[in-house]
Amino acid sequence: MGLRQSQTVTLTSSQAVRFLVTLIGDSSIALPAQWVRGIVIPTSVGRDGVLTWADASYEPSDLAGRLKLASQGRSAETRVVLYGHDHQRRSFAVDRVVGIVDVERTMIQPLPAHFRGAERDRLLGLFAEKDSVALIANPFWILDFPSRKNALDVFVLCLSEHRSGETEGRLQLPVATLDAVPVGHAG
Repeated sequence: MGLRQSQTVTLTSSQAVRFLVTLIGDSSIALPAQWVRGIVIPTSVGRDGVLTWADASYEPSDLAGRLKLASQGRSAETRVVLYGHDHQRRSFAVDRVVGIVDVERTMIQPLPAHFRGAERDRLLGLFAEKDSVALIANPFWILDFPSRKNALDVFVLCLSEHRSGETEGRLQLPVATLDAVPVGHAG
């Protein structure tokens, strides 16, 4: 499902985290969307790998390699995600952008016990929908910020329930459903 398609999300807890869901190889990787600064095609990247967009430079990072995932390689669906906070910025390629999804905070699960060591720095948890699962990349790790306990709490959005026809004061982003990787193939 493309970013241009949207879906109404019903939230019961009124707290959610908005994620940009991507695919790297066979793994569905979710990135807290508040730090996504843009999504561009690979030809936008300069010869030196640095991408400049909206007067800001984004240093290249091999997110697939850092996560120890095998990318499918460059294709027509490959995109470069511009990710940043304050003066720390990175750009990295993903095999496909699935879309934006709001996930209730209560639906986000910690990593299972068999995840030990360094992957606990790289991943914050996971969420599932139907037959798919998305691993949540740690945005602090992506940007080389110091580790932080309860890192996802920084990204919690308090969404008020509103009636049809009412608008909220925040930016309205399209929302996509997850149609990614079967649970047995993630990670």
